[in-house]
Amino acid sequence: MTPSNLAIGVDVGGSSIKCALVDLDTGAFASERFSAPTPAHDSTETLLAALATVVANIPGTHAVGLAFPSVIRGGIVRTAANLNKAWIGQPLAKLAADHLHRPVIAINDADAAGVAELRYGAARGVPGTVLLLTLGTGIGSALFVDGKLVPNTEFGHLEVKGQEAELRASGRVKVEKNLSWDEWAGELNLVVNTMHALLWPDLVVLCGGITEEPEEFLDKLHCEARLVVGALRSEAGIVGAALATALG
Repeated sequence: MTPSNLAIGVDVGGSSIKCALVDLDTGAFASERFSAPTPAHDSTETLLAALATVVANIPGTHAVGLAFPSVIRGGIVRTAANLNKAWIGQPLAKLAADHLHRPVIAINDADAAGVAELRYGAARGVPGTVLLLTLGTGIGSALFVDGKLVPNTEFGHLEVKGQEAELRASGRVKVEKNLSWDEWAGELNLVVNTMHALLWPDLVVLCGGITEEPEEFLDKLHCEARLVVGALRSEAGIVGAALATALG
């Protein structure tokens, strides 16, 4: 395995920053996973410092893929639903590269999870339209048509019966509202089927930490599309971020 087959994946979530060195040939971690709390609502400088602290656990000059909970266009942050609004308009890729002293590619966090599942996981080789949803602090989305990413979709902000989808069925909502698995699955059913009515995907992939317990909810979900839990679970964002360094 040569250094060119390795890259660092960093997944900045609403609650934690996670990173690992990833073998791009297999999608497997080539180091342990490191994490730290995300100072999501602190200054941009504070978050960048936290990012540098986590990445410093992995020596070398490997390229860094940075999955970020925002629309990212040309390396620039365009939205900040669960972050300090000061991030909007900031050149994230350049700022991170300056702090980390490594080349950095920035990508929307759900798009990162999606490309990982497409290359290595549950959506590998699946033709047609694939919708991936990350269920965490909010709901992120990634959409693929015949293997090609439609970047920066924000279906988690879709209004579902008068309320944003992520305010109904994110992982955080389940915890904060103390919803039972049945209650949460009911909300998720509503969200998934509303999206299905608009997009008609052939496959829906669910990712995020809450999907570590699929036996609690998966058989409660009903959709015309095939519905599966991502193969990479909560590691998808890290793996997809690393892969983004090779995709350009």
